[in-house]
Amino acid sequence: MANKKYFWIKLRPDFFNDPYIKLLRRMAGGDTYTIIYLEMLVKSASTNGMIYFQGAGNDISEELSLMLDENVEDVRALLAYLEAKKLITHPEIKQDLFLVASADMTGSEVDSAKRVREFRQRQKQKALQSNTEVTNGNDKLEIEKEIEIETDIDTPLTPQRGDDVVSANSAKEMLDIFNQALNRKLKNSGVFGQLVMKNVSVTEFQDVMNYIVDNWTKDIISNFSSSTLVNKFDKYSDKASEFGYRDGKRPNKKSKGNQDLTKAYGDWDF
Repeated sequence: MANKKYFWIKLRPDFFNDPYIKLLRRMAGGDTYTIIYLEMLVKSASTNGMIYFQGAGNDISEELSLMLDENVEDVRALLAYLEAKKLITHPEIKQDLFLVASADMTGSEVDSAKRVREFRQRQKQKALQSNTEVTNGNDKLEIEKEIEIETDIDTPLTPQRGDDVVSANSAKEMLDIFNQALNRKLKNSGVFGQLVMKNVSVTEFQDVMNYIVDNWTKDIISNFSSSTLVNKFDKYSDKASEFGYRDGKRPNKKSKGNQDLTKAYGDWDF
């Protein structure tokens, strides 16, 4: 089943203090125009900021009024303002609109990432319950700190939340999995503590490592660092889930092979 993709717009905290928005709202009917503008931003989120003229109306103003269920004269007045302030452009066809602000205000997420995020939220609730029990009996336990030597980074130490034994143990498990999978001899689990702080489970970490070992070429793996893994973990987790690596188990049917996958995803920033 293909991944669905969800889109949204993100308003900056100072959105309504923007001079263009303040000027728009001070116009007669400005609050209505502002709502229509936000509706247009939402409408364009899934089309990279574009609103395409379909021909249902006599012009884009009339068509937008139909799509948004707004008064056509209000839409005309708003488009005239946006045009004057260069907040919309017409890249190719005059009736098509590009909302300049859309690129900075649009976010997206595939449904596999949504599932991973929801899984992490459930794991976080479980971890909070476990942490309460563990920390009550181990208030004075100190976690050993070591320095990891890698060629490309200076790794921070394992994050400490009180005396969070569960976090330290999870980071150590991730270190062991990383070393065993890639035949490394790293000693410090500090970098993996960042994943623990983001509520990544050991099982999810195992899924990503299984995916990497099964599908990446030896050349890529040999140059792959723990810091890159941590920084781009969400991307790798999405790809592992897409290929069927879930709950610590490998998919029944393996992927096409190292060379094909490397070529297919050659534009990844490994």
